Amino acid sequence: MRKKLHLAFPYRQRFILHIDLESETYTSIPMEEEDAKRYLGGRLLALMLWDRFAEYDQLGKECYERGNPVVFAPGAAVDIPLSYCNSFTVVTKSPVTGALSVSSETSSLAEAIVGCGYAALVITGRSRKLCSFSIADGEVTFSDAEMYHNLTTIEVAKKVGKEHMVVIGPAGEHFVPFASLYANNQNITQGGVGCVCGMKNIKFFALSPHSHGREAYDSHRLGLLNQSYLKDLGKTRMGKAIAQEGSIALLSKANHHGWAAIDTYSTRVDGRLWGLCTRSVPKGIALDDPSFPICQGHAPLDLESAMALGSNLELFDSRSVQQVAHRCLENGLEVVSTGAVLAWARACRREGKLGFLPDLQRSTAVLYLRLLDAIAYRRGSGEQLGIGLSELVNQYGGSEHAFMVDGLPLPPYDYRALPVQALLVAIGRRSVVLGELLWGNHYHRGRERRLVSWALYTQKLSYACESVGLCPWVMLPAFNHRLFHFPHFSFARKNFSRLALLASLGEGYEISAHAMRSYGEEALHLQAALDDGLLHREGRYGSLPDQLLVNGKSNFRSAQVVPLARLLDAYWSALGRK
Repeated sequence: MRKKLHLAFPYRQRFILHIDLESETYTSIPMEEEDAKRYLGGRLLALMLWDRFAEYDQLGKECYERGNPVVFAPGAAVDIPLSYCNSFTVVTKSPVTGALSVSSETSSLAEAIVGCGYAALVITGRSRKLCSFSIADGEVTFSDAEMYHNLTTIEVAKKVGKEHMVVIGPAGEHFVPFASLYANNQNITQGGVGCVCGMKNIKFFALSPHSHGREAYDSHRLGLLNQSYLKDLGKTRMGKAIAQEGSIALLSKANHHGWAAIDTYSTRVDGRLWGLCTRSVPKGIALDDPSFPICQGHAPLDLESAMALGSNLELFDSRSVQQVAHRCLENGLEVVSTGAVLAWARACRREGKLGFLPDLQRSTAVLYLRLLDAIAYRRGSGEQLGIGLSELVNQYGGSEHAFMVDGLPLPPYDYRALPVQALLVAIGRRSVVLGELLWGNHYHRGRERRLVSWALYTQKLSYACESVGLCPWVMLPAFNHRLFHFPHFSFARKNFSRLALLASLGEGYEISAHAMRSYGEEALHLQAALDDGLLHREGRYGSLPDQLLVNGKSNFRSAQVVPLARLLDAYWSALGRK
């Protein structure tokens, strides 16, 4: 029998790169050992750094967001050789909600940041002119970027020619509230992070990593852990489909359980939705070299883009939806909010409002492409549509067609079929509840505490995954059991134990499953505390659009509404908040 290897207890020195745009200076700050072990990486580290570098007296719009840092924090283990361990978290104050915008993405950018020698990037201040900077060999070089003004993200990436880049498009430069970022050919972040970068006058930054990955402290145990994850994914048809095709594979579940947002939430099941579903049949996973498009950004279309820009706009041709999603990427427009604005405009135009728009009932990609260009450059009809959904409702009405919480449009799920997901978005959290996406609505009166335990478990597990950099979709098999897709104690323990092993192999000292759970809990409470401070609120909160709470009409087999009041009461009681 092979003797169990015990890890040594080294401390891996890590650094934070602080970039001050106003003075065009940078500082490499060594992390204290205590901070490195307490915050690890990902969401928890990003939240701590935002709080540390924020200037709370300069967070107003009149200050051009000078006091609002933008933090990029990869997971602690993104540089070890696992293709699905590559997530990073972006944190800044949202110009839309006034609270923090926290987005986690999976991309090769995470490994590039670590490859440059840094555990996180913190960008503060505001440049006097449109600028760019590059990070290479421990140095930051600032450059004028006026020549790139109004160029699309793809054009900038081609002209600069760097492999690892973060770029804003015309939407960010023109302060569109739902502007996003281009990062290594992916459209990332919600909450207007692209708008914040536009306010700071950052057109792009590039990274040139000088190192590429590292060995784990115990390669044998890492190999066994990798085989364990792959084996679980290969056991089920959906696990295979997710690994090979990406999140779009879940769209068949949406049509079965009725949680796709179709035509501004008017229906839940539509035969046309199958036009966006993948048709390939998974044949298994190559255990030696899985591609994992969902974790690498190689999938041509993801789940949220397909619904936000497809089913929600009654556009059911996969190729057309891909064209619209690609134009959002070029212009730097976040797909969820863009889809919500266009869906609202379609409904209002049908009622005779918004006379400055063409007839939007003809669902063609060409029509939407023109509108996206107009919004990004704030020209013509885009001048009106580019002010954000909340302001549009204030000016033109149509609130019954606007689905948003605190001014931020909801992700394109019909929450009447997803009560746990509805609870989380009502309090401003957008963690994907995999169990509900796979199995649909299981709400029964009197079982609110059970659903709340699912919501809390989902948050803690997601945030713990982000701490080490693990793609959350790899956890899907834990929720794919027909009877035990709720967080059954055995699966819950197994998930955190695996994460603890992954973190231990990356850091070089033993980290327990309890410690991994505590990372998730601390991130949950820290984000809530920071949001409460920014919004000056106390006690319980949470809201959803009235349409989801009083109107259950749809073509679904049971007309349900979200039992939000009972769910919120159980949630805040579980957290001990009065």
